[in-house]
Amino acid sequence: MKLFTMSGACSLASHIALRWADAEFELVVVTHDDLASEPFGQVNPKRVVPALLLDDGSVLTESLAVLQYVAEMHPAARLGADSVWERARLNECLAYLVGDVHLAWSPVFVPERYVTVKANEEDARQAAFLQIDQHFRRVNDELGEREWLLFNRRTVADAYLYVMCSWKDDTPTPLASYPALSAFKLKLDSDVEIERALREQTAS
Repeated sequence: MKLFTMSGACSLASHIALRWADAEFELVVVTHDDLASEPFGQVNPKRVVPALLLDDGSVLTESLAVLQYVAEMHPAARLGADSVWERARLNECLAYLVGDVHLAWSPVFVPERYVTVKANEEDARQAAFLQIDQHFRRVNDELGEREWLLFNRRTVADAYLYVMCSWKDDTPTPLASYPALSAFKLKLDSDVEIERALREQTAS
């Protein structure tokens, strides 16, 4: 397997999940320029990461799908669901993190996509920060005193949440404003496999 990822991107979650699963894979760290290249376009015509190239030549894209695949292909790691109900809850959690929380960041990173006048880009970014804060308050309250998002154990959803938390200090409201999420990230900052993944993201 090959995981195509980009430093600082949400694809770090898939990288972490693979490390937590003790999976065998090759890491390919691409740049923004690589995304536009023809070789990467052959791997993923969407030209985004993550992209997981499987041994049979198939390619799986989209974080939700890649994370679910990793969890289900490595059941011993217990990163996914143990029942139909847990699968539904995990899908619910990942859909929210990917489709709502992550999407709220888009005007921060690419404000030009959300305005027709360049002078309004900063307004788009500031509006995005307000949306992000709403999501962080909600997740912080839901996490509360729990150690993990779901099932009282580590899942692929925690890998994705970790990435979202890692971006928050670059906003007007730092992660420390959310005690549960701040404690969550601090704990995972010392996770051996996360430390390894972060080194691998920057070393390639």
